[in-house]
Amino acid sequence: MAKIVRNPNVPDRVKMVDHKRYAHAPEELSAELTDWYENGYLLVLQNYKFEAGCETFNKLLFPNQKYAAKTILHVDEEAHGEAPRKREWEEMAKLLGPTDVEYEEFQSAVGAANAELIRLADSLFPFYRYEKRYCVYNLTEMLAHNMHFDSPQHAGEFSQLRIFVNLDAFPRIWRVGGTIEHVAGDCYETAKLQDTIGLHPRQFTRATTVATYGDRYNSGAHNQPMHSIAFQPGEVWFLNPNMVAHEVVYGRRLLDGVFLFNASYLRNPERYYPAIVEDLHKQKLGRGGYWWRTRKAAIAARVRSGISRLSERR
Repeated sequence: MAKIVRNPNVPDRVKMVDHKRYAHAPEELSAELTDWYENGYLLVLQNYKFEAGCETFNKLLFPNQKYAAKTILHVDEEAHGEAPRKREWEEMAKLLGPTDVEYEEFQSAVGAANAELIRLADSLFPFYRYEKRYCVYNLTEMLAHNMHFDSPQHAGEFSQLRIFVNLDAFPRIWRVGGTIEHVAGDCYETAKLQDTIGLHPRQFTRATTVATYGDRYNSGAHNQPMHSIAFQPGEVWFLNPNMVAHEVVYGRRLLDGVFLFNASYLRNPERYYPAIVEDLHKQKLGRGGYWWRTRKAAIAARVRSGISRLSERR
């Protein structure tokens, strides 16, 4: 069971969720769980331990370099929405070369872990219909990734179910801070968040993160209140990291499920990330001010596009 140090100066948005109660539950309970997730709660699964593939994964620890971290791996095209990524598997074969784990053993472990992750998600969140299911492996040792909000490219097109699994035999330590609404509300003027109107929603998140917490290497340099959580081996938790500030203090061997779905499947449409960003702008600028800045941003974008086309013709 996760060990949690709750900070009384941060709203408590961490919920312990009993797998026995919520897996394959009646619609009322599934709706309750989904509403918590969509409203930015961190959900830690109890009475469940993820074991699929872990014996193999714990034989490996790759260097914490871009070529070895956050690799999308799967073996089943139908379940994941795309063919297995040949390049990623080729890179994985190179990494496995010096180890005691055979390629076939590792591939089998990935297949088993992905299938278990999909079964788990479907048993707890039956309302969503996914277009892509990315299973992202980070079998490295990770130290001190400063407090931040995620800012993925897909945030402007899809909503997501995010599932995290501690594959390691040692706890993974996180800190969790405020929501995007609270943090962006506090820094809206100083971070000049109004300047992100008309840009991809991820620019709003990035500007909020940098203004409040600094870059990823500033761990410990800020005085923002936060909860501390140690996720135990085999522990599973759910969080939309676009919406809640979080920090990795330490961890090894993570499986990160990024399951993308159309926003029409949200039970709470106002919780679509671009809609949250738009509402924050309107709260700060007023509807008229937001409309005017949106118009200015659209005109500026058309001007830039026209200049670009003229340059291409020359």
